[in-house]
Amino acid sequence: QVKDLADKVANINLSRKRHMNIVFIGHVDAGKSTIAGHILAITGTIDSRTLEKCEEDAKERGRESWKYAYALDTTEGERAKGKTEECGHAYFETNTTRYTILDAPGHKGYVPHMID
Repeated sequence: QVKDLADKVANINLSRKRHMNIVFIGHVDAGKSTIAGHILAITGTIDSRTLEKCEEDAKERGRESWKYAYALDTTEGERAKGKTEECGHAYFETNTTRYTILDAPGHKGYVPHMID
């Protein structure tokens, strides 16, 4: 029984994927949300219908190029102002790794506290 348990534990540890956090930081309008949204679209994390909704909303606001940013900037305030107000997060996986994306705000009151 002990060997069976040891084998099960070994298999659990081997099947676990490593985890990596990716945090996008920088000043306002550097493209942090857009890059994060592109990654989510490329990896298939965002379904086509959600991306279409983001594109429609961006077009209505005259900001067509921001469709990928809208994948993480989901609040009305963020979309109206065109600025990330809250730290957005999303996940995607490859065969070997689970990634967490954090999209941090870039306003001057936030970045210095992030560095401290």
